[in-house]
Amino acid sequence: MAHLLVVDDEAHIREIMCRWLTGAGHTCAEADSADAAVAAMKDSAASVVFTDIQMPGKDGLWLTRELRAAYPTTAIVLATGVSTVPPAVSMQFGVLSYLVKPMRREKVVAALTQALAWHENAVKTGVRAPNPDVLSNWLDSLD
Repeated sequence: MAHLLVVDDEAHIREIMCRWLTGAGHTCAEADSADAAVAAMKDSAASVVFTDIQMPGKDGLWLTRELRAAYPTTAIVLATGVSTVPPAVSMQFGVLSYLVKPMRREKVVAALTQALAWHENAVKTGVRAPNPDVLSNWLDSLD
C-alpha cells in the first residue's frame, strides 16, 4: 500500500481520483493548490503525486520542480485539460506521464502502476538530477 497525493484546484476531480486510487488499495491525500501540496508532503511524503498543471497561483510545473528538488524519489504524474506540454519537457523533471482531462479510471490506474514501479526503483537505485534549463527554455518559448 502506497501513500498518494492528488493536487487539483477542482474538488470533484480530487475526490474522484482519490476514490479510484483508494479503490486500488492505497491511501490518498488531497491538496487544492501547489502550496497546500508542499505542506502535505512535509507532513507525509507521498510515493506518487498526481498534479494538475493549470491551477491558480503556483502551477503544477512549479510544484514539479519543488517536489523534484525536495523529494527526488517521488513519482509525478501531470494532469491537464489540454495536451500542450511536450513529453520531452515533462520527462526531464521526473514526470512519468501526463493524463488529459477528462480522465478515465483505467488510465489513472495504469499511470499509478507505472509511477509506483518508478518510485520503487528510484528508492532502490537513486535518481538522476533533472536539468532545470529544459523547463525554463520551454516556458520562455511560450512568451
